[in-house]
Amino acid sequence: MSFPERLDRIGGMGRFQVMHVAFLAIPLLMLASHNLLQSFTAGIPEHHCQVSIMANYTHQANLTASLPAEDLLWVSIPMDRSQKPEKCQRFVTTQWQLLNPNATSTNTIELDIELCVDGRTYDKSLFTDTIITEVRET
Repeated sequence: MSFPERLDRIGGMGRFQVMHVAFLAIPLLMLASHNLLQSFTAGIPEHHCQVSIMANYTHQANLTASLPAEDLLWVSIPMDRSQKPEKCQRFVTTQWQLLNPNATSTNTIELDIELCVDGRTYDKSLFTDTIITEVRET
């Protein structure tokens, strides 16, 4: 005799069995939405090192107020092969010579680069807040 035949013989599923299955199913339904939530909160937006202009370049201080953000990135953060700012590196000192189009090619010169020490700046156009932007790096 198989299990479904025995179940029919004793009277099928009663109120206890139905409640038991329902109480076991409720946490499973919640778990599915919790797993889906990670897809939205763990997105990694575009980012780069936070730009900080060196204090010893005071003769350039007036320049920084009138420079567009792209130029500040250009002199503070190295560009990758696709001409986008590197995600985890920046110049040790601000490279003002990169703004001069008549300057010699910097490909032959090795510029000092360091990891992000002051934090990162995140692009908030796609995601306003994510786990990545909220977690503080140590």
